[in-house]
Amino acid sequence: MLGLFTSLLGLADPISRIAGKIADARIASIQASTDKERIEQEERVKALEARRDVLKAESDGRVNGIIRALLAAPIVVFLWKVIIWDKVLALGTTDDLSENLWYVTMMVLGFYYVHWTVGRLKR
Repeated sequence: MLGLFTSLLGLADPISRIAGKIADARIASIQASTDKERIEQEERVKALEARRDVLKAESDGRVNGIIRALLAAPIVVFLWKVIIWDKVLALGTTDDLSENLWYVTMMVLGFYYVHWTVGRLKR
């Protein structure tokens, strides 16, 4: 379980990880002792910046938002059904999810709460 969370934290913000690599490459470029090393580090910086720009453009895309919503929809439907129909109205019972599906559910919910929180903090 701990491994799952650490993996998710590593995937949570790839843009900031790339930004850290860009900063490291710029420092290495400044500290380079030969022109060849400096040029290699500058090329690395350009490649990392291009990768960062692609991630930024992809994260703001409409298709990406639609796919995220479609992946979250079954979880929302399940939770609403359990909470409203089964618990509040006491009109039925729903089979429990497997442990793996609960992990997926928590990841999806966690993503949306973290995404919302980060969006609020950026404003």
